[in-house]
Amino acid sequence: MNHKSLQPFSGFQIDQSARFDRNKIYYGFIHNYSSPHTRDAYTRDLRKFLQFIDQSFRGLNELQVEHSHLVAFKDFLQRDDYSQRSVNRLLATLWSFYDYLMDLELIDRNPVSRVKRFSIPKEVRTQDLSDEQVFNLLSAIDESTGAGKLHKAVLSLFFTTGMRHREVSHLQFKCLDEENGFTIIRYTAKGSQEMVTPLNPKVLTALGNYLRWCEAQDYPMGPEDYIFRPTRNAHTGNLNKPLDPKSLNYIIKKYAKKTGVTGKITIHSARSTVIGMLLDKGHALERVADFVGHKNISMTKAYNKRKLRIQQSLSLEL
Repeated sequence: MNHKSLQPFSGFQIDQSARFDRNKIYYGFIHNYSSPHTRDAYTRDLRKFLQFIDQSFRGLNELQVEHSHLVAFKDFLQRDDYSQRSVNRLLATLWSFYDYLMDLELIDRNPVSRVKRFSIPKEVRTQDLSDEQVFNLLSAIDESTGAGKLHKAVLSLFFTTGMRHREVSHLQFKCLDEENGFTIIRYTAKGSQEMVTPLNPKVLTALGNYLRWCEAQDYPMGPEDYIFRPTRNAHTGNLNKPLDPKSLNYIIKKYAKKTGVTGKITIHSARSTVIGMLLDKGHALERVADFVGHKNISMTKAYNKRKLRIQQSLSLEL
């Protein structure tokens, strides 16, 4: 690929005196990651940093950045009311970027390495739901309409697989398959993990109702078509596209409100709920981590906010 045909990464003038091609460098760093979500997140973080050094340190390019400039960026983020988690995330992005520049032998040391990160407890703050709340939420969906059929199928899948929102929204018909008598879905999870998950009978019923409705609407259902799509689009009329995160959050919040579930509920609450339920049932951390696509079980453990039952205390085993 001719990198000269690429759009400039930053919004300000490329320093012609710098000994590197900014356009080529940023393209190489960002597109080295296969996940669109990771690419978007890293792009946003790097743009934020580039805007900061352009406004605060005129004439400074990325290769000239030192420890003090990173500390100033960290202070700027705090003054701008960024959470400690967000500050740590931005610093992690910059650490990866400067590590990349070291690999290219453009710099000798990583200026982020000595910047102090915030110490944050490893606990996922996403609110999860109780078993009863999940049952009430799914039961409250009216399946007499196309939208209701879609909502029931989507939420049933979320609450039985713990999949991430993009993993569900971008499922295509080619992801559906049969194996050993089970209907399964094959999909690529975060970190390019290839996942195979059998569908719960409850999901099969809801999904079947939704797909029969789609067929009656003459929706295209080829291998490359998305399974879950909007039932209406007032802007362009195009329905052959995946559901976006806002739509998914709207769906779960609608039924959470309808059933009296309070607090900050998002579609990620379903993933948190599934992990909590499985751990509460006594399944091993390693098995749960494998099921939800966590490469590190410490991440799975961070989701476990449910209280240990008194009868499960190890003191009773002695």
